[in-house]
Amino acid sequence: MTGNFRMAAAAAAAALLAAPAALAEQAVTQIADNVYTVAGQFYTSLVAVGEDGVLVTDPANAPRAEEMKAAIAGITDKPVAWVVLSHEHYDHVGGTGAFPGAQVVCHSACRTVFDLNPMADTPDEVDLEFDDTLELDLGGMTAVMRYFGPADGFGSSVLHLPEQRIAFTADLYDDRALTTGMWMDDDNYLAILRVLRELKAMDLEHAVNSHSHDTSPAIVESNLAFVEDLYALAGGAIAGAMEAGGPFQVFMSLEKWPHELKLPQYADWEGYDEHFPIHVRRMLLSIFHGG
Repeated sequence: MTGNFRMAAAAAAAALLAAPAALAEQAVTQIADNVYTVAGQFYTSLVAVGEDGVLVTDPANAPRAEEMKAAIAGITDKPVAWVVLSHEHYDHVGGTGAFPGAQVVCHSACRTVFDLNPMADTPDEVDLEFDDTLELDLGGMTAVMRYFGPADGFGSSVLHLPEQRIAFTADLYDDRALTTGMWMDDDNYLAILRVLRELKAMDLEHAVNSHSHDTSPAIVESNLAFVEDLYALAGGAIAGAMEAGGPFQVFMSLEKWPHELKLPQYADWEGYDEHFPIHVRRMLLSIFHGG
């Protein structure tokens, strides 16, 4: 997937919400016993089938939610009992009404954001909120929601199936590509670094990413290496400026550093030339300005 993938996804979601669309087929891939990915419309969702019902992640929008219902019906006749939202961003949380009777799950930060925008297709209710950890018993399968900090948005969370060694995340990384700069404004790179470290420590078989069809944990590891290098680069610049002139020297340098600091070993990643300065800026501000 590319660094421009989120822009395409948002544009597609806007178009779908603006006009009715015929149902499109979602690609279903089984990645473990009773665990699937369902991909289409620039999104990939996790579907876990427990004895007590089905868990789905990030329907994205109402038309895609209907497409997902059709895809799930081909997997199981069990009802969708949980709709897990990875974070509060509007292009991920729409369509929950397509699953009547399901409990909507989202971090406690989500509700406040949902209430701010009456135009968005946000859930009418968040049934299960959590701050740090929430364990869901699906019947013969356990799903754990874990929060490591405001990574992409305030409520960015990880869904972990520990027995299956599978995790689902959204908007935290791309495959050998830098996320388009306009989508980085509310990213806290310190929390992203923490999430990537935690994902690696989980020793996953599959790392499902909401905007990619590739579930290889190697993609997590390559992005962790990039963010570790970016952290060292920005942190080194800040430490040097602090030693030379204190906080004022850092303030005076924040505007120029994004254009001066480089990580040439990632120059072949898609979007590096255009978007790397914005990634430097986000890391600088995450370290020096708290977000």
